[in-house]
Amino acid sequence: MSQTSEPLPPPPPPQILLQKKDYLPDDIVLNILANLPVKSVLRFRCVSKTWDSSITTPDFISTHLDLNLNNNNNNNLAYLISIRSNTTIRSFIGGYDHTFNRISEYPIPSGLPLSRAYSACNGLVCLTQYESFFADIHLWNPSIRKFKRLPDSSLPQYYCISTGFAYDSKTNDYKVVKISQKRSPDNHWVEHGAEVYTLSSNSWRRVEMSLTNNTVGLIKNQTSIFVSGALHWLRRVIEAQGIRYMIWSFDVNNDKFGEIALPDGQLLPQGLIAIPRCLMVFKGKLAFITRGFYRINDINEDEYRDFMRSHSLNSCFIWRMGEYGVHESWSKLFFVQFDKAVDFLGCTSRGELLVKRYPGKAVVSLDLETLHEKDLRFGHVPQILTTFMESLVLLDGATDLSG
Repeated sequence: MSQTSEPLPPPPPPQILLQKKDYLPDDIVLNILANLPVKSVLRFRCVSKTWDSSITTPDFISTHLDLNLNNNNNNNLAYLISIRSNTTIRSFIGGYDHTFNRISEYPIPSGLPLSRAYSACNGLVCLTQYESFFADIHLWNPSIRKFKRLPDSSLPQYYCISTGFAYDSKTNDYKVVKISQKRSPDNHWVEHGAEVYTLSSNSWRRVEMSLTNNTVGLIKNQTSIFVSGALHWLRRVIEAQGIRYMIWSFDVNNDKFGEIALPDGQLLPQGLIAIPRCLMVFKGKLAFITRGFYRINDINEDEYRDFMRSHSLNSCFIWRMGEYGVHESWSKLFFVQFDKAVDFLGCTSRGELLVKRYPGKAVVSLDLETLHEKDLRFGHVPQILTTFMESLVLLDGATDLSG
């Protein structure tokens, strides 16, 4: 009779199965969460109260944003913000890849008033609604469906003419700059005022504006440009000898206004000046584009005729400041001759110029090096061009949108 061997005992379970389900240290869990997309992070808030409270802390929101900025593959995306008041979709942010294929859309819900979009920064969109002598301003994060209405202005008797929105990297804070004007009893502009809102304090404070000439005006309906740590506006100055243009700057780190002179070379030929139309960021540098000319002095008619043989009122020059703050670094990069009247949305991060053509208001992208045009076939004309990325900013304190 043969002996039967006893069956061997089953192998022990892997050591990992004997550990507790929360065996991962908290810092590793938070690091994993901070590397996830916004939608995934929001879903993980439901796992536990501990996870929810950790995700909504300012430190986690900042860490998630920093990782997103460093690892973001969306730098080549162009996001167009449009406001529409005569359709069921009142407004939206539309996201497009570098070939301008639609990849995302965020309709503005009914909980926000119809507004003008001015800029976007780190996932926040600044919306302004002008009424009389105050501006109703909201910060809106479409990714998390939250918004914040800013408190009323500290300059109630001033009329808001422009706003700017930027991130202060020095203090890890967000700022809204509002430029206003005041009218005299005879209905003339007599005084400028400026104030800055900081998100951390949720309050406005007045800042000084030192102007070399108070008879100024900002170019109508322009969007402020944020580059090199400062906001910028194109400004028209009226002087005895005529009109000249310059750039207003506002350093968000020290809350100081400044002025940047445009290049002298815009005077072509003597007595003929190119008209700046739009500020923009061209491949990370401050830039502007001119379209058309006007005469400011007596001009040599022979030179003028020679010049206009190869130029027209739709001739455009694009200038870029190579080293920020150095006037001598202005250089003329491109000359573009359009066959129809145009307006400009700005440049994509790849350096393509987005142009609105008239009549019909078709929007085209123009490769400035090859002059290749592409009709983007938008169903409506966008308001501004900006870069946009999803973030958790405002998750720690804002109003939810239900509409």
